[in-house]
Amino acid sequence: MTARDTTMAQALNSALRDALSADERVVVFGEDVGRLGGVFRVTDGLSDAYGDRRCFDTPVSEAGIAGLAVGLAMAGWRPVVEMQFDAFAYPAFEQIASHMAKMRNRTRGALALPVVVRIPYGGDIGGVEHHSDSSEAYYAHTAGLKVVTPATAADAYSLLRAAIDDPDPVIFLEPKSRYWTKEPLELPVRTEPFGTAALRRPGRDVTLVAYGPSVAVALEAARRAAHQGIDVEVLDLRTLVPLDDHALSASVRRTGRCLVVHEAQGFAGVGAEIAARVQERCFDALRAPVLRVTGLDIPYPPPLLEGAHLPGVGRVLDGLRRLLPAGGPVRGIRPEVAATDVGAGAGETARAAAVSVGTFHLPDLGEGLAEAEVLEWQVAVGDEVTHDQTVVEVETSKSVVTLPSPFAGTVTALHCDSGEIVKVGGPLLSVSRAPSENSPAEESTGRSGAVLTGYGTGAGAGLGRTATPGSPPRTGGSTDPLRPEPRQPGTRIPMDAAAEKFLRAHRDIPAVTIWADADATGLLAARAARDTGVLPLLTRSCLDGLAAFPALNARVDADRAEIVRMPQVHLGFAAQTDHGLVVPVLRDADRLPFDALAAELRRLTDLARRGALPAEHRTGGTFTLNNYGVLDVDGATPIINHPQTALLGVGRLLDRPWAVDGRVEVRKVVQLSLTFDHRVCDGGTAAGFLRHVVEDITSGRCGGA
Repeated sequence: MTARDTTMAQALNSALRDALSADERVVVFGEDVGRLGGVFRVTDGLSDAYGDRRCFDTPVSEAGIAGLAVGLAMAGWRPVVEMQFDAFAYPAFEQIASHMAKMRNRTRGALALPVVVRIPYGGDIGGVEHHSDSSEAYYAHTAGLKVVTPATAADAYSLLRAAIDDPDPVIFLEPKSRYWTKEPLELPVRTEPFGTAALRRPGRDVTLVAYGPSVAVALEAARRAAHQGIDVEVLDLRTLVPLDDHALSASVRRTGRCLVVHEAQGFAGVGAEIAARVQERCFDALRAPVLRVTGLDIPYPPPLLEGAHLPGVGRVLDGLRRLLPAGGPVRGIRPEVAATDVGAGAGETARAAAVSVGTFHLPDLGEGLAEAEVLEWQVAVGDEVTHDQTVVEVETSKSVVTLPSPFAGTVTALHCDSGEIVKVGGPLLSVSRAPSENSPAEESTGRSGAVLTGYGTGAGAGLGRTATPGSPPRTGGSTDPLRPEPRQPGTRIPMDAAAEKFLRAHRDIPAVTIWADADATGLLAARAARDTGVLPLLTRSCLDGLAAFPALNARVDADRAEIVRMPQVHLGFAAQTDHGLVVPVLRDADRLPFDALAAELRRLTDLARRGALPAEHRTGGTFTLNNYGVLDVDGATPIINHPQTALLGVGRLLDRPWAVDGRVEVRKVVQLSLTFDHRVCDGGTAAGFLRHVVEDITSGRCGGA
């Protein structure tokens, strides 16, 4: 077998598969680990391959999950459970600390408890509250637990296999931000056992101690430090309990200096224990105090502040410099030049020393998302930007995300256009900045605070049935005629990308809907006179209304508490297709004459129905016209298509009694509804727009068409 690029998530999945194949006592369970395959897809396919008796979903009860694992382990099984997210494990802590950790001691060694508790942990994915904790210190402080955290795909496979084989309970902490990083790997693989640290990079000047998600940061900091004449040794602990004291002491004695890095808060963290051990064992070899670079002593912040909270490369480099004599390097410095054009001549070197160019790459947006579509740029070439200023809005298959700049300076290039699909790691924009303006926060490894802020875990989980411990699993159906066959589980249908968008709009937009009925006689007369469809006429009326009331063609910049009125109208309109409702975007609709407008509506509708709508016509709308009359409904109160702030709905044409010049006649009547974000205008402005459109339709002017 040859090596191939393998992600950490794939390596973990392979380890679980091989363990299930090797030992029939191994069972995997937790929230959404069965048919969904886990939030991060680590258990993907296991239920199909081994059945829902060996890999099954549980109710949303972490204490129940941990308690079930204890009971199964006592009965001879080897349960592997998932807590889904780090902070979700806290309700199970009593079971873990009071029962898992103490069972061997409580029974005087007579009863082992081979349980593995898998916990995705750590930040840097833009997670919402309770999704980014680093809780390793709680478990490391609890005697009776082994605590493991891999930093590479190879270690993820090997350490998980070792954890499942271990007779004692193991807390297996999986760094979420590393799930989708790849490395060439040939599986199966076995690395060093528990209690063995890994020397990831040899060095002479400083020992940089890290584990889990911080190892990648440490290696990048060591690489940059080498350009400044600092030779850094990087030690990956791999297991916190048991800790490799020998490797730790040997490394610090070689270098005489020690810096510990971890994402968790500094106070009473694992780094404090490491510092104490180094001081006790290596005091005579130390040439500087042991330092720590950690997360701040605060609750985990919102995504936009995540980059300042986490120990990025800039903060680690500052810590390394503090350990050196007079804050300088040990040997001659070779200054690191920031990114410049490849092939720059000698004449460019002086300029590069005065001005550096930083390129912002699309960050890892979490949950295996590999790409995003650029919706709209908030800056242009030549604009001045500040650190953490929102520069672009992108859309993933999960949600719409705003990304802040990790640099401050002048925008020199936009590397992609609106509507373009960008892979994770692909360049977004470049910013020139003077060296004096470069801050440690800007030297991070491409971190950006704005990443994915929600997680879809599918519909409610069903509880899988487990075989009786000690008996072989049943594989056939029931032969008892009095016992009904079990019902098949409900069909699970993944939510599409629009679901998260609808949720965000409903949650974040203070929407109001107003409506009015209109006599459509004039509209139908205009249709006959111009030999056209109703949609172009409604579109023309809508555009004329926006010209009179531009407040509704806007967006809200919540970060700056500002309303942004858009200079152009990119009109979204609903098109019914065989694969559902599609909303093409007619760009610069306000600039088109009527005939060109009608032709473009027909062209985009045809492309949408053939599934060939170009990317630039799928996003970026500033206002939406929704003709839900084609669905045979009279009216609706639709959800605004975020990030827009208004939507005009048109119902079906109906014969209704209508008062005309003091008498009642049967007329074609249509209901119009306007849903708008109350932050951009008051009810008077919204009513003025709606009345304007109604009068256009009633008179048959239809925007002067």
